[in-house]
Formats: sequence, structure tokens, C-alpha cells
Amino acid sequence: MVTVRPALDHDLDVVCHLLTRNELPVLGVKEHLRDFFVAEEDGSVIGAIGLERYEETGLLRSAVVDRSKQGKRIGSKLVDTLLRSARATGVKKLVLLTNTAEQYFARKGFRTIDRSTLDGPVTRSVEFTDACPSHAVCMEKIL
Repeated sequence: MVTVRPALDHDLDVVCHLLTRNELPVLGVKEHLRDFFVAEEDGSVIGAIGLERYEETGLLRSAVVDRSKQGKRIGSKLVDTLLRSARATGVKKLVLLTNTAEQYFARKGFRTIDRSTLDGPVTRSVEFTDACPSHAVCMEKIL
């Protein structure tokens, strides 16, 4: 059975390993690990997702599921958990950058936006300034 729980300090290495194996950035993960969730099965971390808070805007980042476990709704469990957490902590809008998951997040209610329309502290995050290429698709969801 897959469970989703808040990430703990000892999860950092496995989360970074999952991200690296799936060609996703690890910059900034350590600094925001307290706002990550992990999916666990039989004591092993098989997925992760992060939330960075910038005032009322949240940045969804580092959504990953081990390739051998994809297609089993684990990603949905992670996204749903993150959405509940974001709402509960006063986040009004979630944004993300993606190179590969635009259709997936569109099914989750995110819409593509022009990256240049964003302002505020989220645009100074590592994800926006260093970790993701400028051609990454920017998406948002109003909560």
C-alpha cells in the first residue's frame, strides 16, 4: 500500500536521487524539504513533491514518481496532498514550471500562462532563476 507523508531530513538523498534519475532539478530541494511530501511503499520512498511558499503564491516543484511505479495514481496522491496542504496554509495560487508534464497538470486543473505575467517573490525562486530552463512551460491553478 502506498502512503503519503511529510518528508523528513533523512529522505533528502532518496528524493534527490529520484529527481536526478528523472532529469529534474535538485537545486533548492534541501532548503525546502520541510515542505515536501513523499510517497512510500513497503518502507521505500517511490515519489516526491514539493511546495515552496511565497506569500499567497505557492510553487509546486519536483513532482516525481519512480519510473517502475508510474501509472498507479501515485502522482495524483502526491498532487492531491500538496493541494490540500497549500489550501490549509493560505496559498491562493499555485504555479509550476514543466518540460514534460503539461498535459498531466492540465488534467489537474492547471492552465498554461505566460511566464512573464508572474511577479512577486516566486519569480526570484531557484526554480525560476536557475533550475528550470527559460523554455519550460509555466502553469497556474487558482485555489
